Amino acid sequence: MSEKEGGFFYNIESLLEKDYRGVNIAVYSIATAGLALAIHKIRPVSKFSKASKIPEHFFKQHEPLKGVYAGVQHSPVRLLINHKAPVYLPLWHSSKPPLPVKLWGVDIVSGNAMNWLDCVAKGQKVTLKPIAREKDDLVSTVILHLHQPKTKTEETLDLGQKLIELGFAKASVPQQIGKRTVESKLAPALLSAESRAKSQRNGIWSDQLPPVPFYVVYWRRGCHMTRDLLVLSTKKILQIIVFLSKNALVGAKYIIRRPFKSNSKQIQAT
Repeated sequence: MSEKEGGFFYNIESLLEKDYRGVNIAVYSIATAGLALAIHKIRPVSKFSKASKIPEHFFKQHEPLKGVYAGVQHSPVRLLINHKAPVYLPLWHSSKPPLPVKLWGVDIVSGNAMNWLDCVAKGQKVTLKPIAREKDDLVSTVILHLHQPKTKTEETLDLGQKLIELGFAKASVPQQIGKRTVESKLAPALLSAESRAKSQRNGIWSDQLPPVPFYVVYWRRGCHMTRDLLVLSTKKILQIIVFLSKNALVGAKYIIRRPFKSNSKQIQAT
């Protein structure tokens, strides 16, 4: 190594060994600011009990909030959700009340909705997607997570769509909705659910609309029976195919092994 190269590396080493307080302070300041920004964005220890306490960027970016369904608030009807912060602090969080949530585009008009929610959603995990706030109430969608023990899977259910489909609520979608927004995706699903509820005369629509003509009822029953028969027939056909395939495989193995056994016997005889 030349003297010039040795001097160069020596200068680099001495430069790294020097304590530059200004540089260290700047690095630590940037790291601290980044950590503070991340904490402000995620709010890992914040349990929201009022929509007014939720930061604005949660609404702009529709950051999902996790929680547990706690019940229903009457007049006005609001779903009560126990928001679960990423970092749970028992003494602090347990004392805070649940967050009142208004379902976007949904107007609950039947008392049966409360009974159904208590039976299906009580104590179950939910996910909220904040859309707007009305004073202390959060306007959001509520996705229910139902664990299926038999299949060991999780079923997700949009509570707003389901309440409308059951005829316990009406779709109250605003007329002017921006394109390529969350609301533009939710509105068609809610209107479609209400259309199904009306056609089936579910819930409130059984009294507000005339009965379904008898030929439509028979047609629907026929379609359901045909569908069920097709499903059963398909399952039977698949079972027969599997059975034949297994038998064919066993027969093929027997045929393949048989000549070798006969040849071995001939060799032993000779």
